[in-house]
Amino acid sequence: MSEACMIRKTPHVRKDIDIYIRGAIECFEDYDDLIKELASIGEKDSVVVHLNCPGGDCSVGFFLIDQIMALPCPVHMVVEYPTYSMGAIMALCGDKLTIEKDSYIMFHDYSGGSRGKGEETFLYSTNYRKVFKDRFARLCKPFLSQSEVNKMFKGEDLYIHHDDPSLKERISRHFK
Repeated sequence: MSEACMIRKTPHVRKDIDIYIRGAIECFEDYDDLIKELASIGEKDSVVVHLNCPGGDCSVGFFLIDQIMALPCPVHMVVEYPTYSMGAIMALCGDKLTIEKDSYIMFHDYSGGSRGKGEETFLYSTNYRKVFKDRFARLCKPFLSQSEVNKMFKGEDLYIHHDDPSLKERISRHFK
């Protein structure tokens, strides 16, 4: 099992499943066991995803988000330690969010890179930016306002701490 992801389940008629995503989200292979486990989850099960994540690869992160959002049962996302970038986006993909004391989530424009001929890297960057902006907006609004989203795409970072006065209202707006 990968160190990037740990699964703990309590077997009953209903499974209680705790998923721990820690460290950078980098390789699809790190999540093979998780994907197999997610495929076995039923609507009567309970899932809690614990996040301690500095961010990571957008393709892998969006894939994991899609798998979590497709679950037939409610998913509680718990930010246990400061969580950034792709981890912050992932925190918004469940049905409920808790940010533990002394933790926060941080959103910003994506980081990335590619290798290849000059024109290929330019085209990749241009086309991926559109994909990222569209996915980011769909996943992060209405937790984030359009103004905040626009600021991030201009290079600003946004930190939302566990005791942020706007957190309760953001959560109620996003997780209806």
